[in-house]
Amino acid sequence: MHTFLNMSLTASIAAGVVMVLRLFLKKVPRWITCLLWAVVLLRMVCPVGFSLPVSLMPETVSSGAYVERVLPQQAPAAETQATAPIPATTTQTPTSRETTTVTPAAQQPTGPDRDTVLTILWAAGSIACLTWGAVSYLRLRLRIADAILIEKNIYETDQIDSPFVCGFFRPRIYLPVGLAEPDRRYVLLHEQAHIRRRDYLTKPLAYVALCFHWFNPVLWLAYHLFGRDIETATDQAVIRSFGRTETAGYAAALLHLGHKPSFPQAVPLAFGEENPKHRIRSVLSYKKPAFWVLFVAVVACLAACVLLLGNSGGHVDGR
Repeated sequence: MHTFLNMSLTASIAAGVVMVLRLFLKKVPRWITCLLWAVVLLRMVCPVGFSLPVSLMPETVSSGAYVERVLPQQAPAAETQATAPIPATTTQTPTSRETTTVTPAAQQPTGPDRDTVLTILWAAGSIACLTWGAVSYLRLRLRIADAILIEKNIYETDQIDSPFVCGFFRPRIYLPVGLAEPDRRYVLLHEQAHIRRRDYLTKPLAYVALCFHWFNPVLWLAYHLFGRDIETATDQAVIRSFGRTETAGYAAALLHLGHKPSFPQAVPLAFGEENPKHRIRSVLSYKKPAFWVLFVAVVACLAACVLLLGNSGGHVDGR
């Protein structure tokens, strides 16, 4: 449990650094920050790191010393009872009577220890989050079970209000019935970009990892921002070759179909989710960066990735 808590702490620090870097990367394509979020995901699922002379991860955290200081490991029960007095029997000479001295037995623990309680609470929360995600996904699949195939992997149904991509192995695009042009064209371009970028895999994977860190509010915030960056990166991939008129039409489609989910979701990848007002502003203000700006941003982000994945002080794991 201590190793897992240390993984959660290192992931939180990595997420905090990414959140700060996002503030300075507003003018660069969002796919770059999506790469930074991949570092947070690795910290969430992998307890092993590599050693670096310099790292953005504090040595007390990477070594596990901070978690050990806040939540010290309990001594095994056998050790706590090792010093307990042992009943003693003394036998005197045959002419004297036999005397026996009995000492009280060491008190036995009356309930589960702290680590067991923490593990049970963690497991219960993880199962609850995973169950909620699975039930939500199954309910959605039942709603779209009667969707009609229009062409290739595009389906229509009257059971939904917003278009989205759904499916892990065979991703499909689902459209509401009656979606008119030009919104339909922009929606298809957006959802097809999601499929090319494999977002239908990365977002559910991030949600599953989050379920095991359900107790960490920093990582819930990171997941929300990651979802926003996925959508913004997809918007930018679509409008990269657009002119002013087409960009305005794309923003109008976001306005028509926009909605904001009430709770972070693993699926689906809906066209108008993740704060459509923010996305509209981002679309209308997007400008393709100069090559040198893009080059510097990529180099800086790669350096940040290495420094966040590496552990300082020669520690190679999360103990």
